[in-house]
Amino acid sequence: MLLLAGCSHRPAPEAEAPRRAVRRAIAMVRPFVPSKARQLEQLVAIAEIATAAEANAPWWQGSVGRTEAAWLRAVRTAREATVAVVDAQGRARARYAGLQPEARNDIVRAQAEINEAGMGRREAAAMQQALLHYRTSEKLAGGDRFQEAADRLAEAQANARVVHGAWSSLHARFSDPANLRLWRSWAEQTIQESARSGDTAIIVDKLRRRVVLYRAGRAIGSYPAELGANGLRRKEHSGDRATPEGRYHVTEAKQAPASRYHKALLINYPNDEDRMRFALGRTRGTISMRAGIGNLIEIHGDGGEGRDWTDGCVALTNEDMDRLFAHVRVGTPVTIVGTYEH
Repeated sequence: MLLLAGCSHRPAPEAEAPRRAVRRAIAMVRPFVPSKARQLEQLVAIAEIATAAEANAPWWQGSVGRTEAAWLRAVRTAREATVAVVDAQGRARARYAGLQPEARNDIVRAQAEINEAGMGRREAAAMQQALLHYRTSEKLAGGDRFQEAADRLAEAQANARVVHGAWSSLHARFSDPANLRLWRSWAEQTIQESARSGDTAIIVDKLRRRVVLYRAGRAIGSYPAELGANGLRRKEHSGDRATPEGRYHVTEAKQAPASRYHKALLINYPNDEDRMRFALGRTRGTISMRAGIGNLIEIHGDGGEGRDWTDGCVALTNEDMDRLFAHVRVGTPVTIVGTYEH
């Protein structure tokens, strides 16, 4: 009787080792594949039920090996899940390592391009997003979350390339052969007229941000300049903050208090070509009927900010404006070109 009582239940199946192994796997898998972690938790629950049932069943009842089978299934599934996560992490780490230098270079390039005259709100927003995604990717990578980090790098790269695309589009006109021929003809006509008359003339090179002073056809001064906030674009109408292009002349030489910007040389924008282009733009619908053509374009002082900031004028430092002003009079030719290499 005592023998029967002592053997009425089977010994509790050994479950601690597989239990620990599967729980470690769940902790590892959960951050990356939550659904697989939930599946493992369900398998553990099934195995725990089998363990308790077998431990509490009389020796003559129950299915021998049911507990071992349940834990074996849980352990095998856990092993497969951890191997899959390790493999995925390795691929993600490699993807992150490959994207990181490319994304960094794209962002550095975009940061150099974003301050270009003519870049707008869309490009500024893309630049902010690129920096945000890049910084977030670094934090995620620091936490071994390489898949998310790589995804953020891809987003950063895409936004940085929005900036570069806009920059490339903006600069395309400066390599267009037709534009280069036109600008060269304007500049060379101005310089030749200066050589014939012995008088001074001014060439403004927008791309290089230079104002070059000529006398008798020879350059006698060159000054760094700042343009309109959209200065690399060709001026079409008032308010576009673009710097015009064409052949002009000084109509008024102003000093304080007549000038708000130290000293200023007012030019005859708009000229006849500007008016014709403006009228054509209205006819074609590329310029709003409510827009005006604009005026009051000057070469003036108060520059030196290191950025393009005017409403379409050309700004020099006060010191350079003093030097230029000393050589110029009403009627002095001022030719503004996209770019010109003499």
